[in-house]
Amino acid sequence: MNSNPILKIDSITKQFPGVKALDGISFEIHEGEVLALLGENGAGKSTLIKIIAGVQPATSGTMIFQGREVHFKSPTEAKEAGISIVYQELANVPLLSVAENLFINEYGKKSRILSWKKMNEQARRIVQEAGMHIDVTRPMGECNVAEKQQIEIARALYENAKLLILDEPTSALNREEIAHLLETIRQLKSRGIAVILITHKMDEIFPVADSVVVLRDGVSVAQKRIEETSENELITLMVGREIRNMYPDKGDPSSAEIILKAEHLKNAYIRDVSFELRRGEVMGIYGLMGSGHQELGQTLFGIIPDTEGSLYIDGQPVDFSSPKKCVQAGLSYLPAERKSEGLVQIQTVAVNLMAASYERTGSPKLIRRDQEQKAARRWMKELAIKANSPDTVVETLSGGNQQKVIIAKWLEIGPKIIILNEPTRGIDVGSKTEIYKLIRQMCREGVSVIMITSEMPELIGMADRAIVLHEGQLQETLSADELTENRIMTAAIGGLGNA
Repeated sequence: MNSNPILKIDSITKQFPGVKALDGISFEIHEGEVLALLGENGAGKSTLIKIIAGVQPATSGTMIFQGREVHFKSPTEAKEAGISIVYQELANVPLLSVAENLFINEYGKKSRILSWKKMNEQARRIVQEAGMHIDVTRPMGECNVAEKQQIEIARALYENAKLLILDEPTSALNREEIAHLLETIRQLKSRGIAVILITHKMDEIFPVADSVVVLRDGVSVAQKRIEETSENELITLMVGREIRNMYPDKGDPSSAEIILKAEHLKNAYIRDVSFELRRGEVMGIYGLMGSGHQELGQTLFGIIPDTEGSLYIDGQPVDFSSPKKCVQAGLSYLPAERKSEGLVQIQTVAVNLMAASYERTGSPKLIRRDQEQKAARRWMKELAIKANSPDTVVETLSGGNQQKVIIAKWLEIGPKIIILNEPTRGIDVGSKTEIYKLIRQMCREGVSVIMITSEMPELIGMADRAIVLHEGQLQETLSADELTENRIMTAAIGGLGNA
């Protein structure tokens, strides 16, 4: 390893009014090294990478990049120096082509005359050098998340990045796409590019990372070589305590009454899916990308039109042609994209908590703010939502606390069934444990849970039963005892099958 670090962070502190987000952070990263940056939501990771990428300045401390002290005044300055960042929420223009997105930062710089032919030819060379096979004339909006991510990385390489920051890059990828991304990271290492990898997934850190920095409450609590640590130690460093029994004990709903029955559901994504759900049960739904497992949850909540089949709750037929009718029947739905689909980011905790209640009953002519505040305080206490007050704007909360706000929104109206689509995506280990306990508490109180997840350990640890989809069909139904990685994956790729 080169003895001179490509980036050295020394005593970086960031002070906001009333809050010290970072307190004396120090670490270094070398050429061709992958450094995993860990920490719970709210630990200071986002603030730190914004400082490195020139989004905001540090209050104090120094940053040395390629041997010279730097004070970036903008992301453009950082990028021109050789620092690029690929955010969790990818930045692109869906209506423009892949090639146009690759060169979007260069529009208007060199010439007023644009040669589409030359641009497309150069774009093809760029994606090929990055190991991609994609039509560069294709609209970006037609690309999946993995392809968009690879295009962002290709753009960074084209712009001569020396340090690449990947912010939760696998949060929306399936296992095959994750494996491909990890291989891309290895290739970046071999080219001498330094990578800062921000992730909550331990099984992604150890295969590619050389070192790890752990932040907790704005302080760097450790920097270790990866071979000198373990998963348990990193989790303990992140949360400040040892986490035992991440998954709470399962119940035994096998003798409980059937609350939901789905019969012969069919639409553009699923084909003739039937299953039953018991009261107080956690029913897991698993499948690979394109299997229809995500769309099954949307189907049950009336989001996908032109669906055939029948749905019964407590033996009564349900009109599931719209989300509003599903809510009236006792169904609730937590979407995978909590920021864009589950919350109104610029509104307060109190307003978001009451949204479903107003939708179901009709917005009152006169909103009682005192009642909103009372309900918000109750749920903040019961679900341990960390917010200063009911008037806190939800976009300022961590991912785990935002997720709790959505769950509280639905619990406020007393659902019979709640559908959780990727309930812990992008959430730190400590918050995951709290969400799991909350799910079990809901089940003990008689709520039934349908949990759609792409994380195998989560499925095995939480589901009382699970159904596995393959190419839109229910491939297999597995009991808790049958939930093994081998059995689940075999069904997911089309093997076995008892449906």
